[in-house]
Amino acid sequence: MINKAVLRLLIIIVSILGAMDSQASSDQDFEKRINEVVSEEGLIGVTWATISDQQVETGSFGFANVSKSQVMQAQQKMHVGSVSKSVLAIGVLRLITQGVLSLESNVELLLPELPFDNPWARTSAITVKHLLAHTAGIDNIRMWQFLNTSPLPDTPLAHAFMSKDKTLLKVRVEPGTQYLYSNMGYTLLAMVIERVTGQRYEAYLDNELLKPLEMHASTFEFVSQVGDKADPLLAMGYHENNVEQTAVAMYLRASGQFTTTAQDMVKYMAFVLSDGRLKGQTFVAPHLMTMLGYPDGTDAHQAGLDIGHGLAFAIRDRHGVVGMCHPGTTFGFRAYMCLFPSEQKGFFYAINTDSEQADYEKFNQLFITKLAIRKQAPTLAANTVQNELQLAGLYFLSPNSRVEFEFLDRLFNFIWLEGNGHNLTIKSLQSEDKRLMPIGENLYRDETRVQASHVLYQTQNGKLMLSDGLKTYQKGPITDILFYWVSLILGLLALLYLLLIGVYRLITRNRLGLHGVGLVSVNVSLFTVPAYFYSQQSFLAFGDVTAASISLALVSALLPISALYSLYLCFYKVSEHKMKMLDMLALVLLLVLCAVLFAWGQLPMTFWR
Repeated sequence: MINKAVLRLLIIIVSILGAMDSQASSDQDFEKRINEVVSEEGLIGVTWATISDQQVETGSFGFANVSKSQVMQAQQKMHVGSVSKSVLAIGVLRLITQGVLSLESNVELLLPELPFDNPWARTSAITVKHLLAHTAGIDNIRMWQFLNTSPLPDTPLAHAFMSKDKTLLKVRVEPGTQYLYSNMGYTLLAMVIERVTGQRYEAYLDNELLKPLEMHASTFEFVSQVGDKADPLLAMGYHENNVEQTAVAMYLRASGQFTTTAQDMVKYMAFVLSDGRLKGQTFVAPHLMTMLGYPDGTDAHQAGLDIGHGLAFAIRDRHGVVGMCHPGTTFGFRAYMCLFPSEQKGFFYAINTDSEQADYEKFNQLFITKLAIRKQAPTLAANTVQNELQLAGLYFLSPNSRVEFEFLDRLFNFIWLEGNGHNLTIKSLQSEDKRLMPIGENLYRDETRVQASHVLYQTQNGKLMLSDGLKTYQKGPITDILFYWVSLILGLLALLYLLLIGVYRLITRNRLGLHGVGLVSVNVSLFTVPAYFYSQQSFLAFGDVTAASISLALVSALLPISALYSLYLCFYKVSEHKMKMLDMLALVLLLVLCAVLFAWGQLPMTFWR
């Protein structure tokens, strides 16, 4: 008979072998599914890394460079876009730990050469904490800062703010009260680093952050696939249909310029999951580490919502789990990182394809399943919605993230709430309906989430606000949008009428009728000129001063002038004919639309300011 001790040992060995075989099978299934998703979504290649209780895995699939048939490797260098913000944030927290800065350091005083326009400067100056948490109230980005061929890899950061537009650094909401994502804000943080260290922010972060973390394959310096900054290990970037995209120098590079590998990002994730100690020494103060993903101080947070952005990450509630995460997008690349501190787990992936059609969320779900992140039980819903009639109605972004598109967001990005006594429904033109279940204290849970996802609260002046921690809406009357919609629709119909009737009268040689509307018809047809020029230039030059942008500005500026002069001709110079009143009505409607667009800063059409 087999000794009991020997039997137990055999059982343990068999169990271990079985677990190893199961793990191997699970890994194979995971890699198979990753490969399937890459193919299904039309992507080129992916690298990834996971960490679970200090156990590390890395992998890759697809191609680093299609034209060279270069297979993607786990050590491949990738651009990660805004994931770089979370790394830069740790560098700032290191300076705070060293006493060089504080969370409350006044950025307006540190950078006095910049044209800040902060109506709350005396009571709520912009601080380092505000910039880290995206609560400074500063606009996100301007088109010329994003799509521009002028910046070089070493262009001074201050050039991103050299604009005659005095609204560039206008604070749109009191600092600290609302989340407002800002690429400008993180560029300001890089300028703060340079001001207090006396060196380029790239050099400081590479030497004082990446080197101690032993992220030797990573850098904040500009790295390209071509030219004198070329690195043979950097994957080629792609857009849809395998269109190659090499690296692009940016004015706001501090917010998205970072090159790394999956293997290096494991080291970064391990540090973020720690207590801030490195080799037995405090590298980042523990109390700062606890604030990395913790929203603090905003109106939504004070109203009870725990979803939002901390000093480096946003809290994300998806697929039954809650983690602190950061996405990234840059020219030709997408990336994502998500950490679960309570379980000491996390994942990172980078994809060398920036596609508008691909569903990148599939990857997040795969990694959550692979890491076996504990699913949370959804917070139970209350029986009824309190004050349903008071809550229902239209809500407008307050503010939107990009002032250039404030008018468009007003028209198309509003939402409306409906209630049926038991829940609220968010409806919009941009996405599917969301059903919110009340869970008490003005908190609501999206039925696809596990904890409170929205909060309704009132400001001190009585305005009703709805926030999901990252977007804030203010309730407003339908009249706030009805006039704009009516003027837009009627103005566009008038424009179409004037163009078509002008062409028709030209063909039929109706000189009398053409005298009043011909100028507008010519003006409208001239929009083909900038359209042609834009089709001939790179999309990266969209924010440059080019033949396309100049002609667009001139043609759009002439539109109200030609309409006004045509109205004058119609009224005073053109004798009566059967279409005169209709022509004049169309011109008036077009002028109303032009006035609305001018009031919202949409005329003339310029993108280089």
